[in-house]
Amino acid sequence: MLAERREKIAHAQVDAAGALGNPTLTVQSARLSARLTTAVSVPVPLFGQRGATVEAARADADAVTLDTTAIRLEVRWNATRAWLDLWEAQQRVALLETAAEEARRLAGIAKERFAAGSTPRLDAVRTNADRARADAEALAAKTGVAAASARLAMWLGAVDGAPLHAVGAPDLSPLPADVDALQSLLARHPALERDRAAVAAAAARVRAEQRLRWPIVNAQLAVSQGDPTLPGTDVIGGLSFDAPVLSQRVGAIARARAEQGLAEATTDLEAHRLGLQLVDAYQQAKGADIRAQALAKEVLPALEEARRMTEEGYRDGRVDLLRVLETQRVLLEGRFAYLEARSTSQRALADVERALGAPLEGGQDRAR
Repeated sequence: MLAERREKIAHAQVDAAGALGNPTLTVQSARLSARLTTAVSVPVPLFGQRGATVEAARADADAVTLDTTAIRLEVRWNATRAWLDLWEAQQRVALLETAAEEARRLAGIAKERFAAGSTPRLDAVRTNADRARADAEALAAKTGVAAASARLAMWLGAVDGAPLHAVGAPDLSPLPADVDALQSLLARHPALERDRAAVAAAAARVRAEQRLRWPIVNAQLAVSQGDPTLPGTDVIGGLSFDAPVLSQRVGAIARARAEQGLAEATTDLEAHRLGLQLVDAYQQAKGADIRAQALAKEVLPALEEARRMTEEGYRDGRVDLLRVLETQRVLLEGRFAYLEARSTSQRALADVERALGAPLEGGQDRAR
């Protein structure tokens, strides 16, 4: 909204730059000569000053319009990251609730064995404490969901205050096999297009300042009436203009050229930065995806099987409680590691899209 208002200001500035100067009307009276002298003076920019100023204002407006596009890209990236934060918070709650359910089941087994006299009361006390801890952690994690929902609402512009919920799973992939395939897309990045427009606008301001060295011609017309020294009404015409002797706008032109140099350096620096950000985000996404796949295909299935085996062994009296608790802890850590790897991969993919300035082909846009 603020960016669009800046656009309106910039486009209004184009009309302001093209406005012509108002004429000056002079009315005089003299005691010995003309009883009434009426004069009008009109500034006329004959040497292209108005056209150069309008061109510079229009170039500035184009740069502001492209800046709005770049701002939309940043907002989309922030909304995507906020959606991923909300999704991760929800998944964390689900994992902790699953862990709490497993802790309750283990506490039930310990209670049954203690009632049967096959295990000491220590096991029942320990598993009951572990169940209470798991329930508290699951409950506390829900506050993170509320916080992530508020952050997402801020970037989506939601005003009703209703809590948001991340539906589905994040899917910003697929990631191209080679980062070099993405480098060619950087030239069309909205930030670089904005910076190039800023360079063009700075160059236009240099030309406008140079053109303002030329004088503004003032066309003058005066009418004298009631002059006793003249046989009738006298009409006088003429031209006046500034003489560029004391000032040739050297300082203003130098400042405009310095701004142009700054804009060019900013464009080069931005292109270099985006290229490095693309490589960084690509490699992070690739590494996190490899880790997530390994956890999903090999680590988690083995840990799930180990949990089932130890729980059954404890029920039958073949495995002690400490081994069951250790297996549950390692499984929960593995689940969290998988969630973190998936989240890291998707955030890195969002960073890839930000560096590219466009969504990856084939992915789903969740920040809507």
